[in-house]
Amino acid sequence: MKKVIERANRIYEQFGNDLDRITESLGLTVLYEKMEGRMKEVYFRGLIVIREDLPQREKRELVAHAIAHDLLHAGNHMAMQKRIYSFGNYHEKQANIFAACLLVPSIEFEAFVKNKPRIDEIANHFQVMEELASLRIKIWKNYEQGITKKRLTRAE
Repeated sequence: MKKVIERANRIYEQFGNDLDRITESLGLTVLYEKMEGRMKEVYFRGLIVIREDLPQREKRELVAHAIAHDLLHAGNHMAMQKRIYSFGNYHEKQANIFAACLLVPSIEFEAFVKNKPRIDEIANHFQVMEELASLRIKIWKNYEQGITKKRLTRAE
């Protein structure tokens, strides 16, 4: 997962979390379309189609998730309801971690969590769904917090 986090951080350093700039630089097209049933998002050969009636925060997460698949995995995928179908669960975990780290970047997140905010406060600040904010906390605690402590210790 370290490589996925580092990849998201590099993309953030280059483009911020401006999804339009990122998709354009990667040659991806994003369309917002009416979809029926359980379908939320489809990624196919450089085309990301997002269900138009979703909340803006969820749309951003789905686009970031599809960007991760484009950068990290070969092939196509689609998202339905709360389940995302692809080549395997490992790819989905990677795409979710990438999306969380891109939309809630390490440097900003680290500064923000010093005040011990609630999950809803994190979600509102970074304009993401609470589920993604919760995932971001887990990523920070399990992968990044130790790295931050080592970096601070070396600087002293």
